[in-house]
Amino acid sequence: MAKVAVIMADGFEEIEALSVVDILRRADAEVSMVALSNNLEVSGAHGVVLKADVAFDEFEFKDIDMIVLPGGLPGAKHLAQSQKLAQKLREAKSNGKRLAAICAAPWAFSTAGVLGDEYTCYPGFEATINHAGYNPDKNVVIDGDIITSRGPATAMEFALELVKELCGNQKYNEIKSGLLF
Repeated sequence: MAKVAVIMADGFEEIEALSVVDILRRADAEVSMVALSNNLEVSGAHGVVLKADVAFDEFEFKDIDMIVLPGGLPGAKHLAQSQKLAQKLREAKSNGKRLAAICAAPWAFSTAGVLGDEYTCYPGFEATINHAGYNPDKNVVIDGDIITSRGPATAMEFALELVKELCGNQKYNEIKSGLLF
């Protein structure tokens, strides 16, 4: 069973976080909603408050297969400015773990020095990310173990690609057809 950590900071984009959590859980992945702060109640960019499963400092990262970062502002800024997250991203990448980010969240990959050669993000936000390799033509970009996506409208496609990467084509097709996608 795939193990995934979805890191949520205050100001996260609700559609991006919940689509990923929901779709991966439908695929039988073990998904932990991890609060970047020690407060388990995390407020979304649009006022939706979620209770995370665990605080960042208490989460055991060594057994996970993937770290996922939802975008949204100011959530993505909090992710990009977090030194403890940057360290975990570098460790995960060096250990061959997959990293995924959507919308403005690839910014955290850039500041941590783990963003690959090709990526996508929310259109216009590539200037903030300030990293060569921006691809404006794909909703989801897979560059080795780094997966990025554009924004809220691509959240479902992004989540399904994560299922394909973690659980294989059969599970991807099963989940996709059940959603009428």
